[in-house]
Amino acid sequence: MSLINCPECNREISNTSKKCIHCGYVLRKKKSKKVFAVLIVSLMILTIVGLLVKRFCLPSSPYHTLFKIMECRSPEKVKNILGEDFENNDLGDGYVYNTYRNIQIDGLDCIYFTIKYKNDKCTGIDCDIDNMDEAAKDSFFEALVDQFGDIHSYKEEKYLDIESEHYGWKNDNLFSVDVNHSTKDKEGIYFIQIYVVWS
Repeated sequence: MSLINCPECNREISNTSKKCIHCGYVLRKKKSKKVFAVLIVSLMILTIVGLLVKRFCLPSSPYHTLFKIMECRSPEKVKNILGEDFENNDLGDGYVYNTYRNIQIDGLDCIYFTIKYKNDKCTGIDCDIDNMDEAAKDSFFEALVDQFGDIHSYKEEKYLDIESEHYGWKNDNLFSVDVNHSTKDKEGIYFIQIYVVWS
């Protein structure tokens, strides 16, 4: 034990005293570096736990399989997801199209789903989705924006009794989505076409 001077009355007191025995001045101790280190480590642990909860516990997009394929450039990974039941069309010069017909992906009715390759490298996909009502269409587009960001381009077209809306995204993949709707169809059933082109 050593003696220090009270900051208030300047009389000698023990360095272990919590307050001055002469004038009652409350001595403030310096915060321990250990407390600060524990606080920093605790914040780091909470941040990591939060990221893990977000990654593994929160619900992912209802179209996660389709979006995974849209971002996938490996022929083998696509086959692992969709299986081997496809038509193989070898167009020559290294161009190959694998077409799946009448399959379901994430509950969507895909009339056909074509993966395009050049020299065993994915170059793009074409997908036609049938029988999507307006609520499902809106949900699908919300999920597209959540996954790929804001729409880059938009165009409306009409041919005979078919109304088409063309949406484009520009990111690591260049892709577009066309929404086709017959004006004769009063029930609001949409036909969606997805085109992805990889550079």
